[in-house]
Amino acid sequence: MLLKSIVRLLILSVISLIFLSCQTSEIVTSDESDSDDMPKLHQIFEESEVFSQSMTGFALYDPETETMLYERESDQFYVPASNTKILTLYAAMNELPDTLPSLRYAVRNDTLYFQGTGDPGFLNPNFEFTEVYDFLKSRDEVMVFTDQNYSDEHFGAGWAWDWYPAAYAPEKSPFPIYGNMMRLQTEQVALVQLNEETPVKPKFFERYIERDEWNGEEIQLVKRSQRSNDILYTPKADTARQERNVPFVYDNDLFVEMLSDTLGREVQYAESVDLDFTDTLYATPADSLYKRFMVVSDNFIAEQLMLMISEQQFGEMNTTRGIRFALDEYFDDLPQRPNWRDGSGLTKYNLVTPHSLVMLLEKLVNDFGEEKVLSYFPIGGVRGTISGLYRAPEGEEPYVYAKTGTLSNTTALSGYIFTDSGRRLNFSILNNNYVIGNNQMRLEMQKIMEFIKENY
Repeated sequence: MLLKSIVRLLILSVISLIFLSCQTSEIVTSDESDSDDMPKLHQIFEESEVFSQSMTGFALYDPETETMLYERESDQFYVPASNTKILTLYAAMNELPDTLPSLRYAVRNDTLYFQGTGDPGFLNPNFEFTEVYDFLKSRDEVMVFTDQNYSDEHFGAGWAWDWYPAAYAPEKSPFPIYGNMMRLQTEQVALVQLNEETPVKPKFFERYIERDEWNGEEIQLVKRSQRSNDILYTPKADTARQERNVPFVYDNDLFVEMLSDTLGREVQYAESVDLDFTDTLYATPADSLYKRFMVVSDNFIAEQLMLMISEQQFGEMNTTRGIRFALDEYFDDLPQRPNWRDGSGLTKYNLVTPHSLVMLLEKLVNDFGEEKVLSYFPIGGVRGTISGLYRAPEGEEPYVYAKTGTLSNTTALSGYIFTDSGRRLNFSILNNNYVIGNNQMRLEMQKIMEFIKENY
C-alpha cells in the first residue's frame, strides 16, 4: 500500500514537471487575456519567418492600467543599439540644466584660464550657437586652456577599431570644436573632386590634404589616416555627393591650434593649473541637443552628454563614472538593471531588457510630461530615423513616436504607440543575432505596430 502511494506521488510529480516545462515564454499579464487580439499578436510572432530567425524580446505596457499587456522574453537582456540613447536622455534631463554649462574659467592677473565641460555645441555646424565664440573672442586676457578635468578615452568601450574614419563615431573630447569633424566639400566636374575654393571646413585642415592621381581602380575619393589627420585625396569618377564628413584625430595641441586659428589670436595649453574654476559660461540650450541626438540619432552628442553628466556631478569628465552615477541615482527602480557602457549605443557591451525600457519610457512621461518627451522622439512617417516607416493612413495623426537602434545583426525600436481606440501604450522590441537584412526586420516590426494600432 505504501509502495503504491509512493508510485502515485512520483507519477503526479512527473506530470506536473512536464506541464510546467511546456509553458511558453510569452506572458499575458493584463485582464485582456481572454480577448481575441491577444492570441493573434502571439500568433504573429510565432508564425513569422523573420522573427523565427532572430532572438526577439518584446513588451507592451499600458500606463493607464499599469499592466503589461503582452510580453515575449521581456526580462531577457538584449543589445539595444541606439535605444541606449533613451537612458542617456533621461539621465541628462535629470542632471543637466536647461541652459548647459559650456566652459568653466578663472581670471588671474592678465590671464584667462578655461576648461571644457564636454559641451558639443561649440561651432557645431548643425547649430547656430555663437555665445561661446563671442565670449572667447571678446576677451583681452592671455588665454590658456587646460584639460585637467578630462579622464576618458576618445573612443567608447567596445567600439570597433575601424570606425575611426566614420561620421557616426567622432572622437570624444573635453572641448569639442566643429563637432570634431572636418567636412570635405566636393563638386562634380569631369571628375568628382574637392571644391577648389573651399575644399574643407574648417579651412584649418587644408594643410593636411595630399592629392594623388587616380589610376582607374575602385578607390575612395578621400581617405583619412588611422592615427593622424592626413587626408589622401584622389579625384575620380564617383558620386555627385556634395559633402563628406570625416572625424579628425583630437588632441590638445590640435585643439589650441584650431582655436587660435578660429579666434585669430594665440591660445596656449597647460596640462594642469592650480586654480579653482569658479566661473561658468552657460550658453547651449539643452533642448536643441536633445532633439537632435534623439531624432537623427547623433552619437557624438549622446557621448558628450554623458561626459557632461559626469563633469556636472564630479568635476571630471569620465563616461564610466557618469554612467555609474546615473544607474544608481535614476535607474535603481527599473525591473532589471541595465549593463550600460556608453552614451550612444555604439558598443555591443550595452545590454538592457524590453521590460526595463517600457518602464523607463513611463518614467520619462511622468517626470517631464508627455508633450515634451514626444517632441524629442522620431515620428513614424514624419521625421527622423523612422520618417519612411510606420506612416499613418492618409488623414490620420502619426501613431508611432519611437527611438530606433541599428547595429550589425541588431535592430531595436522602443517608444510610444497611439492606438485607434485612443490609448497611448509603451512598447519595446529588441532583435539580436540574426543574419537576414535589417530592412526585413523593420518591415516585420511594422506589421506588429500596425496590428497594435488597429486592435488595442
